[in-house]
Amino acid sequence: MSPDPPSKEAAPEAAANGTTNDIPNGISKEAPKEAVTEVSKEASKDVSKEATDKKPFSWTQPHPIFVIILVGANEQPFGIQKDFLCDRSEFYQKYFQGNVREPAIEHIVKLPDATPQVFGLIQSFLYTGKIGDEKTNANSYESLVGLWKLGHKLAIKGLCEHTLEAMVECRRTTGRIPATPLLIQVWRDTPEGSSIRVLLLSWAAEYMRSSDARAEFARSLPQEVLSELVVTMSSFETMAPPATTPTPAPTATAATIAIAAAPPSSIKSSSAPITTVIRKNVHYLDELTDEEALGAKKKNRRPSGISSDTGSSRKQHRKSGSSPPLKPQRRRTSAAILDGKTFSTQQKLDFCADLLNRMLSGPGFWTRLVGPFREPVDPVEDGVPDYLDKVSRPMDLSTIKQKMDQKEYTTDEAFLADVRQIFDNCFTYWKKGDPMWAAGERLQRTFEEKFSHMHKWIAKLGGEEGE
Repeated sequence: MSPDPPSKEAAPEAAANGTTNDIPNGISKEAPKEAVTEVSKEASKDVSKEATDKKPFSWTQPHPIFVIILVGANEQPFGIQKDFLCDRSEFYQKYFQGNVREPAIEHIVKLPDATPQVFGLIQSFLYTGKIGDEKTNANSYESLVGLWKLGHKLAIKGLCEHTLEAMVECRRTTGRIPATPLLIQVWRDTPEGSSIRVLLLSWAAEYMRSSDARAEFARSLPQEVLSELVVTMSSFETMAPPATTPTPAPTATAATIAIAAAPPSSIKSSSAPITTVIRKNVHYLDELTDEEALGAKKKNRRPSGISSDTGSSRKQHRKSGSSPPLKPQRRRTSAAILDGKTFSTQQKLDFCADLLNRMLSGPGFWTRLVGPFREPVDPVEDGVPDYLDKVSRPMDLSTIKQKMDQKEYTTDEAFLADVRQIFDNCFTYWKKGDPMWAAGERLQRTFEEKFSHMHKWIAKLGGEEGE
């Protein structure tokens, strides 16, 4: 006698248990594993399709869930709506898809390696599409490099591109490229072939081709950066159009980088043409004194060949015998006139700001001089626990730069007093013979010499017009 067929009510339960009862004689049989696998694949496809079909983000929809991001070592909190953050950041989109299962009104995540200043720029970009505003200091290369790195890590749509545009604008307004330490930091913290590396390589290549300080610059670069720079300059040479003039000014090539990176003694004997390069970017590193610049102009005015008619040359000099002494006389007269002129306070402050920018920008000459005096002294980190006991008014170049940017200086004397305070502090704490004392003397000597050229700088910029 055959058993009764399974009831309709039992069929769904049997199917759910992976068994089927609709076979001859009512014998149960386990479903094949292949069938279960196919079901799992179909379920995965449904989940993937659901994620793909997700509606685009819209502010017309409710977004009640927030992400609290604790930024930096002090865990400064920033609050951003979760849906908005995941829509703009691929990093957080993947994070919440893979790590957060339980629903919550608020999620807390940490960014210990970021700074509140840089993340504040990211928050500004997320909500406004702009990097900072008039009140934020988003125009420094340090801030922009940090912004690019964090934007790349969090994979925020469009941020890296906007950051590079801001860096290009920063170069246009300042006329300078990032200092060597910042270039090295970029190579340490960014992937090979990244857009920021490509941009900075092109700038470094331009600098090497146009500046007569290329030797010092090349020696300041690590080998990995220098090797990529050689490749970049080689590609520039390959793509360079034919010369349109018969005697172009000599420029650096990939081959001359080896000469540039060599010790000064070898450069002196093997790189004579380099000294005749037009000084396009000399302000990146340092400026010549007026006397040196005048001498360079005289050399450039000389013809490439020397006339063999020395007799006629002497006659010409005799005919214009009074001319040679007049040139230095004019320089002395010009200097006397400048000393008698009065320039406005704003003109003097403009000079101070320019000098400060040259001191804090690089790469090269100023970088090594200002190194120990760029940031505030940290008694613990710098190993000088009694520093604040001996120094009553700490001062550093970054603080001076901040005061200058915020227009706290009303006279050039106030700026000068703060800079000289750095030297006073150095000589108060350190003893003569200490390395820091010597570093302070070198910076003081160079700064005072450059500051003494204020009137010449203003006259050159304004056509020698004083008040």
